[in-house]
Amino acid sequence: MREMDYQGHLTSLAEDECRQLLAEHCVGRVCWLDGDQLHVLPVTYALEGELIIFTTKPGGALARLSSPTSVCFEVDDVDEATTSGWSVVVRGTADGSLDGLPSGVRLPRAWAPGTHEFAVTITPTEYSGRAVSGAQAESR
Repeated sequence: MREMDYQGHLTSLAEDECRQLLAEHCVGRVCWLDGDQLHVLPVTYALEGELIIFTTKPGGALARLSSPTSVCFEVDDVDEATTSGWSVVVRGTADGSLDGLPSGVRLPRAWAPGTHEFAVTITPTEYSGRAVSGAQAESR
């Protein structure tokens, strides 16, 4: 019988692992600085090659990304029962427009109500990720 590791671990993920995890999910959070205010909002997204694409309402907070803006984009998964999970952060530049989605891009249905005509594309410049497993007490 294999002995359990009760020490836990924190492991950095390689860039290709980060991309794979992004491709397997469709909900993330985008973070940006607007003036002196930080904003973090969830979005449903799709990947088109390296690009992260989502839509929003033209008058919404995310529509402020109408000109090139530095952003962070995060996707994660947590299993509280096993105290394990992972997180991927993408740094890049977001740019949006009312011109619609690039040809052939299919997005998952947005969770937020309303018409989402404003398309935002994030061009990644850096990927980082971590997988974690917390220390667990031995059961007796």
